[in-house]
Amino acid sequence: MTRDTTREAGRRERLCAVAAEQGLDAVLVTNLLNVRYLTGFTGSNGALLLRADGRHVFGTDGRYTTQAQAQVPDVELLVDRGTVGALAARAAADAGRIGYESHEVTVDGLRALERVAAGVELVSIRRAVEALRAVKDDARWSRCAG
Repeated sequence: MTRDTTREAGRRERLCAVAAEQGLDAVLVTNLLNVRYLTGFTGSNGALLLRADGRHVFGTDGRYTTQAQAQVPDVELLVDRGTVGALAARAAADAGRIGYESHEVTVDGLRALERVAAGVELVSIRRAVEALRAVKDDARWSRCAG
């Protein structure tokens, strides 16, 4: 039985709309809470590449292949030990401007992204996903009401 991912797909669409307003071609989401909000993935290693054209990619390492296939069936899966770098390389191949969560990325992490995505403009999305998470949908309200 395939998991219903309608809610998470809607959330990804809303983030893509925010990215489009900022002129971004892609967004790299690395905060695990934000990854879970956008995909439903509950593992401890994962990142999400959202592309303006809708060809999103979820990345994790080999320990979570089965879990990712079950929890994120509607997004292309990339299994790679260096998940974030591999997703950034994919984005750099066809994007001019990539958004990233600057509040989550260390200085060393940013330097690594800059190396992998050379020639691409990296743009902070600040806390765009958290802003979306702050707005509760009807399903969230009904769970809160008990």
